[in-house]
Amino acid sequence: MRVVQRVFASLRYHWRYTAVFGVFTMLFLVSSLSTLIVHDIQGHALGLFEQRIDIIDRKSQILTRWSLLRQLLHVRQSIVIDTQNFYFILFGSFALLILILSVITLIQRKHEFAIYQLAGKSNADISFQFALENLFSFLIAFFIITIILLVVQSWYLDGLIQLNQYWFTEKLPTSLKTLLTSNSEQTWQKFNQLFQHQFTTFNGHLLLFDQGSHNALGLADYDRYLWALLWQGSGLVFAISYLSTSFYSWRTSRQALN
Repeated sequence: MRVVQRVFASLRYHWRYTAVFGVFTMLFLVSSLSTLIVHDIQGHALGLFEQRIDIIDRKSQILTRWSLLRQLLHVRQSIVIDTQNFYFILFGSFALLILILSVITLIQRKHEFAIYQLAGKSNADISFQFALENLFSFLIAFFIITIILLVVQSWYLDGLIQLNQYWFTEKLPTSLKTLLTSNSEQTWQKFNQLFQHQFTTFNGHLLLFDQGSHNALGLADYDRYLWALLWQGSGLVFAISYLSTSFYSWRTSRQALN
């Protein structure tokens, strides 16, 4: 219990560091959650596209020779891969940021940690307290940003859907962009030959450009990503903070002996 009291006392005393750490944590959480949601939307759209291709391809083996469809499949697959890679970049960047902030504050609090050592605190105790400080800062930032996103979730999700649509449109080759913006029957005439004598619940436009329905979705539909960010981020913050403090305390102890 006394450890928790010291942690909160330290957070209040070093409020500038706590605020900076909290702001960067919120930026990481919003960016990562947005990336995961866009990845989910694009993954759903890719699955829907592949499912519809299978429905047509069972009746029309010439489908595999349509370069237009192969291009679109490549676009959708590349967006799914890109969002996944971007999430890994965000996660790695946040890990590096935690390390940099930890090193800076450890140097600034050098005398404070020296006093802890003189008071008989072990390096493990000091490392555990500092790791808890960063962990509590992360948890506070997590709950604050979660509440904010719940309040503005309709605007937030609408913005992500628009961003997703813009990204998808920008990745399309010129031939597909022409189809997307064209309402001319002449433009679609050749492509619509695929649907001759076939009964489907979708037309050519839906096959190519449907992103799925997201009108009824709320932030609760993506709660698995919030929980994933919570435990992954918490583990990352605690591990890096503890290990960096342990190494710093060990290094300063060695220097003191020399």
